[in-house]
Amino acid sequence: MESRDLWQRMVGHPMSGWRSAEDVALPPSQAPGRLLWCGIGGSMLPAEALIQAFPGASQRLRWQPLASPEGNGLRLEPEDQLVFASKSGRTLELWTWIGRLRAQTGWGHWQQPPVAITQDDQNPLAQLARAEGWTLLPIPETVGGRFSAFTAIGTLPLHWAGLETARFLSAAREVVAQTEQQSGPWGTRVWEMVATLNEGFLRGTDQWVLMPYATRLETVGAWWVQLVAESLGKQAADGSRRGFTPIRAIGPQDQHAQLQRWLDGPRNVGVVMVTVGHDHVAEPSDPPSQCPFPGLGRWGGEDIVRAEAEGTREALEKAGIPVVHWHLDPLDEASLGAFLMTWQLVVGLCGMALEVDPFDQPAVESGKRRTLLKLGIS
Repeated sequence: MESRDLWQRMVGHPMSGWRSAEDVALPPSQAPGRLLWCGIGGSMLPAEALIQAFPGASQRLRWQPLASPEGNGLRLEPEDQLVFASKSGRTLELWTWIGRLRAQTGWGHWQQPPVAITQDDQNPLAQLARAEGWTLLPIPETVGGRFSAFTAIGTLPLHWAGLETARFLSAAREVVAQTEQQSGPWGTRVWEMVATLNEGFLRGTDQWVLMPYATRLETVGAWWVQLVAESLGKQAADGSRRGFTPIRAIGPQDQHAQLQRWLDGPRNVGVVMVTVGHDHVAEPSDPPSQCPFPGLGRWGGEDIVRAEAEGTREALEKAGIPVVHWHLDPLDEASLGAFLMTWQLVVGLCGMALEVDPFDQPAVESGKRRTLLKLGIS
């Protein structure tokens, strides 16, 4: 199918509203305490990915994700900012946390009211927010949960961390424009990645690794896994099963943990390697005489990471493994906004090429229904 046809099919889908990356008015200030973010999947992963990628240590230490319904002994403090995020407003894990937090004596004794991020369609979460006088930030009806990075799910954490949401959204919109015009660096990346994935699928490359060489992008990998797995692992109209298995990795850790499999295992895997521009921090090094690497003290940590990425890429390419290398420099609001939007576009367009709907998740809904039956909830 021609690129123009893929584009028209994707933008014609009623759930492709995420392309607009529209700004939403956010609360003017945040409480000085922790940001307690209750959500799961697409209502949590974009927020956590951005918090971990950008802010300094103080923001990361104040970030408290509440996803799994497991208890953790958390106690509410008046300075905490509560956020309840769910596209449908009906997520089991979210309501588990609402009930658990509501049972605490600190409930209602906050400096700023909670924020609810949900589709404003009178779902239970929206009703609760209105009844309690909370701030309600809407998710458009045309945006699915795992495509919500450019709603308040993504911009509120940036705003809370004092970063520029406008640059994040503007970069995303520019990627969309370049992709539609099939031009520019990001537009070229989108179409090349779509072609690489689809051609690889026809050759049997059905597993893809995202491997950033930056620890602070590790949670971007978690976001990417859901985006790819839930969007592209589907049955087509003819009953055939199609899609890719996304594999989350991080360099240099996984060049020790997973590289053996990629090099010597079945040849059904490709790797997307991401390197970033690092802040050059002068850290003195004085290796002892027993160090087996002569002259190691001459090299900074960034130099070593760069050499590891280049060495791993060369080993993969020599073995005939498909490798795509993207470099983000600097790693800031604009470059990560562009990166996230690029992958949303790649996944949407690949779904059209595979002739599956990248915006639904019928198997997930089946699992949710069975979970409720286990709990005796109809």
